[in-house]
Amino acid sequence: MKSFNLQQRLDQLTSKGVDKIICGGIDSFCMDHLGNRGIDVIHNVAGEAGEVLNLFMRGVLRPGFYCNGKKGRGFCGWRRGPRGRRNMDDERKM
Repeated sequence: MKSFNLQQRLDQLTSKGVDKIICGGIDSFCMDHLGNRGIDVIHNVAGEAGEVLNLFMRGVLRPGFYCNGKKGRGFCGWRRGPRGRRNMDDERKM
């Protein structure tokens, strides 16, 4: 898809039935275009793919998730925001 322009990329995603995208960084222009196509964007996510997928499958992944360090070390949680910081250990117990 590298040689595709934005419109072609959006067409490709919608033709494949994509309805959600999990990404690290995205500008508001692209988020708006994806949203206009009915594609939900969970943005500003950084961490190990397995951990991110696990949270997504359990329905608790939200924008701003990050994991600093390998599993068992460092901190995994959400960046500070209107809801504050939550510890991943609380989510893992769910």
